[in-house]
Amino acid sequence: MWGTTHSPKECTPMRRSLGRAALALATAASATVLPASLASAKTTAPLPDCPARSLCAWSGTNFTGQVTTFRPGEGCVDTPFPIRSAANTFSGGGVGIPVALLVMSGKGCTGEDLVNLQRGQSQPSLPTDGLSVWSVW
Repeated sequence: MWGTTHSPKECTPMRRSLGRAALALATAASATVLPASLASAKTTAPLPDCPARSLCAWSGTNFTGQVTTFRPGEGCVDTPFPIRSAANTFSGGGVGIPVALLVMSGKGCTGEDLVNLQRGQSQPSLPTDGLSVWSVW
């Protein structure tokens, strides 16, 4: 009701929903406005230690070194180590819920957007270390 005071706990579910909606919209929009070098992720072929329907990142370029995975829709997550390559192995084709992984240069999803990986895309080499990711669906 308008004019009614609510505690922050009561607003949390709505705030999360609005935050996810805004993030999904921003991620979708960024795919069309990112510079060509960021939006030019390659189509994903089978990758080492990254099963189908996964969001994966590696410590080395060309999908080498330590590997980690992120849950779809997890939001902002600091990476366990600096990442230099990443992949979204959810199948492409435009059917189903869009799953995206946005890699950022700073912790806490700050800094430069390094790559926005839509379904079926991978990036063998990032321009600098990725220290956090946005995982959305």
